[in-house]
Amino acid sequence: MAQATRACTTGAVFKVGKMVLGWQVPYAADSGESYREHAKVITHISPCWYSMDAGGNIKSEEEADTVRFARSSGTVLVPLIVNEKFSPEVAHEILVTGDTRRRAAENIASLVLDRGFDGINMDFEGAFLKGDRDRYTSLIAELARLLRPHGKHLSVDVVSQTAPPGPDDTGWAQAYDYPGLAPLVDHLILMGYDFSPAGGPPGPVAPLWWLGKVLDYTLTCVPREKAVMGLPFYGRHWAIENGVPSQGHGFDAKKAREILGRPGLQPAWDERAACPVIRYYDGDVEHVIYYEDLESIRLKLRLVRESGIEGVAFWRLGSEDPAMWEEVREEFLA
Repeated sequence: MAQATRACTTGAVFKVGKMVLGWQVPYAADSGESYREHAKVITHISPCWYSMDAGGNIKSEEEADTVRFARSSGTVLVPLIVNEKFSPEVAHEILVTGDTRRRAAENIASLVLDRGFDGINMDFEGAFLKGDRDRYTSLIAELARLLRPHGKHLSVDVVSQTAPPGPDDTGWAQAYDYPGLAPLVDHLILMGYDFSPAGGPPGPVAPLWWLGKVLDYTLTCVPREKAVMGLPFYGRHWAIENGVPSQGHGFDAKKAREILGRPGLQPAWDERAACPVIRYYDGDVEHVIYYEDLESIRLKLRLVRESGIEGVAFWRLGSEDPAMWEEVREEFLA
């Protein structure tokens, strides 16, 4: 999922290497269908239902059918909440004072307790304004204080880092203080994607070498049992005209099957990134597609399993090749 359309995760404490979380979105019917079909493999479900505005008010797209199914199937239900539109200005208004943070934490805790959810997945994102990094950690501390006595789970989605952000960094990753957040949460969910963002030049979304570096840094400051690797079921498709690439559009398994159905079109294998890539021309326009297949997912799952961290999370349910779930079983749950 591109950072502008990101989504959801969760977790309660399982044995290391046994957590499989799925992000489920309300705007795509195939997302709910995938959850229902593969619920026996998915231990945690994080529907993307909630957003918070600058006043600390929560907006809902809750789906009653998903709540009922999660409870009947025994899936840990930890919905996701975002700062509205991933706006740094909205995040700032929520975080700016102790009173605003307290009100936001109380509203989120009330949502969890009133609805009987197993916890919450925090997905505040954006290029946070100066000072908001520490304020966000303070919000998480306040939320942990409210949820922990009730046995509720708290996870936080974080942009992947391979080193501590510098004091002058302004990107999305600088918002997250891994060492500060780790003692407060049950799980830190690493967004193991968007290495090549939609607005950048064509490239892999989640190259294997990069995921390894993300894990190496994370495990210097986050306990293994608290780390979860978010993996993509998606890729991106760029069209290059006169040397200028377009925005990278989301590209999932269904689109891969359609493209590869064309006569004579075969994917290549990017050895360093460990993922397939399709290149072809339509007139003078070059098309470049990096995506995930069974082999690339298998290699990512193996990396996660061998690292000994708590588990994996997938963005998003419904965009996968169904055969990938067998890879999850064999590499991760066997």
